[in-house]
Amino acid sequence: MNSEATRHFRAFLDALGLTPEIDAELERTPQRFATMMAEMSAGISAAPPVLSVFGVTSANHEAHSGPIVLLGLPFSSLCVHHLVPFFGTIDVAYVADEQMVGFGSIGRVIDHFAARPQVQERLVAEIADYLASHLKPRGLLVRCRARQLCMELRGAKKRGTLVSFAARGSLCEGELRQELIAQFSSAQQPL
Repeated sequence: MNSEATRHFRAFLDALGLTPEIDAELERTPQRFATMMAEMSAGISAAPPVLSVFGVTSANHEAHSGPIVLLGLPFSSLCVHHLVPFFGTIDVAYVADEQMVGFGSIGRVIDHFAARPQVQERLVAEIADYLASHLKPRGLLVRCRARQLCMELRGAKKRGTLVSFAARGSLCEGELRQELIAQFSSAQQPL
């Protein structure tokens, strides 16, 4: 596939007049682009990650009766409409029921669903759905803050941060949801 993608991208560049005769640095651009696209869309064909799950027991129940919160997990993805990057951070909070997940597992879930051409709203929904279906928490809240280069480099040409949420279970509404959103906001860093 990489050689076919390289050939097609070379033809695309040629159609735009972007040839090695114009700039010698363009000679290997088709191969580089094909490799980059394969890497950034690897999540399409890869199996979803296996979660490291731990049972909530009577010994650890009290310590984990409140929300478990992970803040500022970085990600990058490709806008499905323009094939340019969008990137930022994802925050995840959940209220465990019978099981908890290792923190590294959440990062692998984010990486898996971000590794494909995507829209931000679907990305947070896919992360929330996957974690909810495997953890079965009482409640789950996912927030994504991202810079969209398609908005910054073309069209509006404005830098901004797009924020999307996905909630499941008890965190779809209520006071705890509002407290977690406030916690997400107080911990955010510039993108």
